[in-house]
Amino acid sequence: MDNSFEQQITALDHLLADSEKHGKALLARVRGLRKKAVAGELASLAGLFDPVPRQVEQFAASIETARDALRYDAAAALTDGSYLAELQAEAQAQGVVLTERDGRLSAFPLLLKLEPRTPGVRIGRKLERRLRPSLLIALLRQAQAATGFDAARVLGQLFAVYGILARIVQPGWRADSLGDGPVVALNDIHAALTVLPVAAASYPREAFAVDLLRLNRLPDTRTSGGHRFSLPASTGSKGRDRLTVYDETGGEHIYVGIRFSRDGKPA
Repeated sequence: MDNSFEQQITALDHLLADSEKHGKALLARVRGLRKKAVAGELASLAGLFDPVPRQVEQFAASIETARDALRYDAAAALTDGSYLAELQAEAQAQGVVLTERDGRLSAFPLLLKLEPRTPGVRIGRKLERRLRPSLLIALLRQAQAATGFDAARVLGQLFAVYGILARIVQPGWRADSLGDGPVVALNDIHAALTVLPVAAASYPREAFAVDLLRLNRLPDTRTSGGHRFSLPASTGSKGRDRLTVYDETGGEHIYVGIRFSRDGKPA
């Protein structure tokens, strides 16, 4: 017998369909009784009451069977990896790339987190309690297609913080300076953007890295002041200096620093 969550849910659905059938028959019986009662057909009422106790027993028994059929420990499955394995298999079947690296789970550009205590799966900021793998992956596909990206807003926020930190890295640099600005660590940019605890919780490093990848894919993106950006690579940085994100194919992208440059005449 297959003990997968998907199989158990399918079996439970069949059992509940049987309960629904018994419930409909019981409801039809009660409605028939009411119709006879309203009409005052007293001679017919006694005979119609007779099967009701048996129908009630059948309905109650079917509900008990359904309740006893599902023995899935969601909290344990979300903790021990068995649910994730089933979710990954379903993702592959539906053509969704679900990447699990270094304890992080993503379906680009969405970040996921298993929540055993709820139990549920957090997709971005939303906690999803519908755990059926086939349904959850379908929801992920819809969310991937609907995810928007405000490049101008993200770039504007990056440049605003960069403008402050760049002067520390390179004294004398100004926002209207021509040419390349200094390279500022992206980790410092993120720290400044999330200085408040509530901001850090709503905009984790992983989400920041996703925004950087999406921004980096846009050709010749500039700020309102005409500043271009680049994300210089560095092989010397390690640990928290490196921001890592995995794309739709599971490909790894690592970001370390950012530089803004300005062409033309100073404003």
